[in-house]
Parts: sequence; C-alpha cells; structure tokens
Amino acid sequence: MSVEQRIRVASDVGGTFTDSIAYDSTSRRITVSKVSTTPENRALGTAEGLKTALALQGATGRDVSYIGHGMTTATNAVIQRNGARTAFLTNRGFRDLLLIGRQNRPTLFDITVVRPEQLVPRELCFTAGGRLDYAGQEIEPLDEADVRAAARDMAAAGVEAVGILFLHAYANPAHEQRAREILEQELPGVAICASTEINSEFREYERASTTVLNAYLRPVMETYLRTLSSVLQDPEKGLGMGADRPVMVMDAAGGLMSLDSAREKPVHTVLSGPAGGVVAAAHVASEAGLPDIITMDIGGTSTDISLIRDGVPEITRSASLETVPIQLPVIDINAIGAGGGSIAWIDEGGALRVGPMSAEAVPGPVCYGRGGDRPTVTDANIVLGRFDGSSRLGGTLELDVTGAARVIERDIAGPLGLSLEEAAAGILRVAHANIVRGIRVVSVERGYDPRDFALVPFGGAGPMHGSPVARDLKMPSVMVPPTPGILCALGQLISDLRHDFVETHVARFADLGEAGAAALIERLVLRATEHLAADGVPEDRRVFEIRLDLRYDGQSFALPIAADPAQPGWWDALPEAFNAAHLARFGHADPSAPLEVVGINVTGIGRIDKPALPELPEGTGSPADDALRGTRRIYFEPGDGGGEGAWHEARVWARDGLRAGDVIAGPAAIEEVSSTTILYPGDRATVHKSGSILVEVAE
Repeated sequence: MSVEQRIRVASDVGGTFTDSIAYDSTSRRITVSKVSTTPENRALGTAEGLKTALALQGATGRDVSYIGHGMTTATNAVIQRNGARTAFLTNRGFRDLLLIGRQNRPTLFDITVVRPEQLVPRELCFTAGGRLDYAGQEIEPLDEADVRAAARDMAAAGVEAVGILFLHAYANPAHEQRAREILEQELPGVAICASTEINSEFREYERASTTVLNAYLRPVMETYLRTLSSVLQDPEKGLGMGADRPVMVMDAAGGLMSLDSAREKPVHTVLSGPAGGVVAAAHVASEAGLPDIITMDIGGTSTDISLIRDGVPEITRSASLETVPIQLPVIDINAIGAGGGSIAWIDEGGALRVGPMSAEAVPGPVCYGRGGDRPTVTDANIVLGRFDGSSRLGGTLELDVTGAARVIERDIAGPLGLSLEEAAAGILRVAHANIVRGIRVVSVERGYDPRDFALVPFGGAGPMHGSPVARDLKMPSVMVPPTPGILCALGQLISDLRHDFVETHVARFADLGEAGAAALIERLVLRATEHLAADGVPEDRRVFEIRLDLRYDGQSFALPIAADPAQPGWWDALPEAFNAAHLARFGHADPSAPLEVVGINVTGIGRIDKPALPELPEGTGSPADDALRGTRRIYFEPGDGGGEGAWHEARVWARDGLRAGDVIAGPAAIEEVSSTTILYPGDRATVHKSGSILVEVAE
C-alpha cells in the first residue's frame, strides 16, 4: 500500500453528534473526533469530523484509501415524513392494501391514538387488472392499458417515485417487471421500484410496505449521497478525497453496501444507524474473551439494545419504523426513547418521567448552552458531577452547569419537594429503569437470562450508565470498549460486504426433499456470487450463509435454521435443529409434528481485511501517576435496596494513560474525548490488553 493510501476512515451521523474515526494501517494508530451534527446538511458535519480525525493523524483526504459511512438520513425521512411524493400500484380490488394493513393495535385501550401519516395517500394508490395464483400461474393477463392510465394520473399528480406490488409476484415476477417497464417509459426521471427486486417473500402487506418505503426514500438518498460524494471530494469545503476511493454505506443487517446499492435500495439503510456499533461491540468483546454480550448504545435521543450470542448479532426480518413494517434482514435492536437528551418531566399524576421526548442536537440539553430550557439526562449527570463541568464535551463544547441546575430545580426538584441532588438522581434512576425494561425485552422475554451475559455500554453516554443498569439486572460484569463514543464509526471499518437474498417457497419438508432444497439454494448462491463479483470481491473472500425458514405444519410463522449443503447429512439434521430452536424460543417442541419449509435465505458475504487494532503495553497493575487527573465530587444515587444517595470524592483517570492490567477501584471516573466511564462505589475495573475496560460490578 502506498503512503498516500494508508488511512481508512469512517463516520457515523447521529441525531446529536457526528462521530468520526481514522485508522492508520501502517502504525495501527487510531484517532477520533466528535462534532455536532449539522441538520441543515449532514454531509458538512461528516466532512468536518473526518478532517479533524485526519488532522490528528497528520493526514488529509488525499491519504484516505477507504471511507465507511453510517447515517440516519433514511430513518429521519420516515420519522419526519419528508420523503418523495410516492404512488402505489397494485392489483385491481386491492387499492387499500396499505391503508388496511394488519389491523395491529399496539395500544389496545387508547382511544386517543392517531395513526401516523401514511407514506402514500389514498389518492395516489392505483390498480391494474391482472392476476397470478399462489404458484405463480397466470389467471388473468396484466392489463397494460390500466398501467398506462395509472401512469398518466401519476404524472398529473407530480409523483417522484412509484412502488409496485402484485399478489404472488414472489412466485412469478413477470407482471411486476412488465409494469415497471411501462412506468419507466411513461414516467422518465421517476424512481420505480418493483417488490420482487426488494423482497421476494410472501405476505403482501409487509412486502408492499417495504417496497413503498424504498421508493419513498430513493430520491432523498440520491440527493444526500450525491451531496456527500461532492463534499468528500471538494478540496475546500470537504476532504479533497480522490473520486476513485471506495465509499461504503452501513446497512441494517450489519454489513456494508456500495453507494450504487444504497441509491437503488435505500430501505436497507433504515435502522442502520446503530448497526455499526453492534458489529463493533461483538468484534471487540470477542477479542476480550466475551462472546455473549448485551449491547447498550446510549446516544443523544435513544438507547439501542441488542443481544449477541457466540459473537454473532441476532438478525430478524420483521422490523418496523414509525408503524411502517420492514420485511428485510436487520440486526434485532430494541430502540427506546432514553438518551442523554431525553427530557425529564412530571406527568398529570405527579410522577417523574424521562423521555421519549428529546432535546436532540438543537437546542440540545440546557448544559450545552444552545437555548435548551428543559431538564435532560445529560443535565442531571453534570449536576451530579458525572463529568467535569469545566471540560469541553467532545473536546470543543463548553458546558453550563449553573443553567442545568436551574432547570432541574425549577421543573423537577421544586414541584416534587426534593433537593437538587435527589431530583437529578431521580432522573437517572427513571432513565435506568426504562433501559432495564428495554434489556428485558431482548433477553428475559426471549428466554435468555441477562446474568449469563456481559453488558457492553457505548455511545457518548453509555459508559456513564453501565454499572447501575447492570446492577439492576444482576449482571456481574460490564465491558467498556475502546473509544465507546465512536464505536458505531469503528463498526464501519470492520464490517464485511453483505448481500441478502430471500425467496418464499412453501412445501412440506418431506415433499421438498434434499435435492429440491439444494436446487433452490444453488440458485440464490449464484445470485449472491454475481453481486459479490460486481463488488470486486475475490473468490477466496466470498462466504455464503444459508438458512431455511421452517415451521410446524399449520403454524403462521417460521424460524430460520442454519444449513450447510456441503456437509453430509445436513438435510436430515434440520428437524432436530428446528425442534431445539423452537424449544429455546417458545419453551416447547413437538418432534413428531410434520415440518414445512417456508423460504430459503442466502447471505453472500465479502470478507474485508479487518484493521488490526492496537494493543496496550503491559502495566504494573496500578495506573501510572500521570494518568491521574485529580479528584472530583460525584453524587451516587441510592440503590433499589433503599438508603440515601451521597457525594463521594472520586479519582478521575485519563483513559489514554492506562495500561494493560491496570486496576481501578470505584468510585472513579475514567475520561476520554468521546465518553466518560463512571465506576460506582465497590466496582472494580481491570484494563484489558485490547483497550477494553472490564468492570466487576459491586452487588
């Protein structure tokens, strides 16, 4: 590798901060930066953060060989409903498919619920004659005149994108493909998306929703990614990076996709924001000998929680965003409204609540001094001394401790008759309770005991809250990864390329047989191979993961079971594997019941060279004197067992001064640019050679 191409960089654009990382593949040195997100043009904040991280390496955009990017552009477009003006085309008689949905009732007894605005209004839903049966056989030819008439109405309505869904197209895409050809002829410049190009599974509502969402995001992502590419190459406003340097985008399943793929299938980037952090956490925890972890990514607006077993994140194909179903592989993440910017308030019954409302990046918490005027979790932390009020958050942001104390006193302490410390500690305890409930969703409610896992907190606020959350769940250990506030960006440096292919094929297990299943798998492996080859992945770097969706005959939903056709006896081993998975997931199994195959899943993975992360030099067991920054008074809230909170004189350590084997006893604070780790009284932290901090949580 030439000197000019030694640096790999990545950025993660969050709601409050944009995190960036630069890695020198020669020296194995890592530098990070944390800058405020620029909502008016997120590409500008990305460039600023990357330039800062590169400057710390003594490098510029000309030295960059690779850039990874994670962003919330698609997610925000859905939440804010500012995507493209989108139309929907489906079979005659099914115009209201999107509107009817599944009739789910998330809040069954709430009569005040108002449904979110639909991505496609009813007047932009169109139909055409034509019908296929469940096997893909044509019952009625596609009425092309209907399609052309719909196109004329769409043009008159000024649509910018169209999603196409025909019943049973997963079994035969011919009608959808022809309709797309006609719409492309009639609507030049309009983004046209056919469902089978996005998802080839049955269940028409979820497939329609995913397709419409992809169409809705296409123009938005095209604009954003074009702007991002321009800014990255701009020598004045951006990095001056070479146009030939690869830019890879994080997808929701924890893999990477090219810019071209992200433009064509932006729905894969929805919910991808926290995916990089989960991938990085799994990688770093495995290096520290912890394959089973629960991740807790606390940012400015939310906490994202995921469970990882044997070093592999859990993947689901049933997700949703703002009530919009998404039927694609995504990392199973439970996102809750509890972040550093979550607002504390008192409800009508006089109870203290925290979130889901957030101060976000603008105006932000009161202590940021940007016009915020409502108390947040971050304000509570600074009032309790969890981080130094005289420091600059992220290295640049001055903090207003007095303002934070004022609003907590005004809005919480005064109305509830509490002291300032009690009110601030109460805010943290309520936030912790919210997070604990979120962790139970991905663990206890799915048959896992959280005591069998280590908690891995990251994000800007995660390590500040790891110890009390773990204690509430009786989790014995916490692992704080290196650069925890930048971990999502690190994930984009170590993630592999990924292409997922799923096809519905419903058949009795005994009827399909090994040969029939192998033929279906081979077809999908060929598609995955073509995509990896187009990405330039050499043959020796291609890996294929194969899963069959199985269920008992008569069930509605299936479980994915891993398969390896290269292994002798693989087919006969599937029933036993399914019964074991069913028992673990639902608490019962019926080995005598006949099985049914529902679908075939093939994931094509292009392995990349993982950056060799730096290892710390060996220490003496006690931190060096120059790692001690001094002491600070920190208030620790009482536990669930009762008692009173109290101020403690805590030692404050600089994380970059710690060495492998160093041991730190709580109460203490360990500070770095991207985050602060808080050790509660009785906690004991040991620094691992990988740079992670392993905390034994006091009971």
